[in-house]
Amino acid sequence: MSGDVWGPLRNRVAVITAAGGPLFAAYVITSSSTLEGVVVGVPLMAAGGFAIGAVVAGAGRRAVERVWIALALVVFGVVASVVFAALGV
Repeated sequence: MSGDVWGPLRNRVAVITAAGGPLFAAYVITSSSTLEGVVVGVPLMAAGGFAIGAVVAGAGRRAVERVWIALALVVFGVVASVVFAALGV
């Protein structure tokens, strides 16, 4: 059993991030202040790019790195969005 156990899950996360990141970024950019749009929207767009790169890269080491970077950018965007909502910006 020398298969990639996390491969299917990684691919699903990458596809969801590739589709959802830019959509959420577009929503934030169009419906929020300029500061929030930049701080939240840009990392989410970048996460979508990294996720697309992970899907294209296949099962190599770089695909795993790109998925982790994409997830970190999504988490940053969500946390920043919550902070902006809490501050009322």
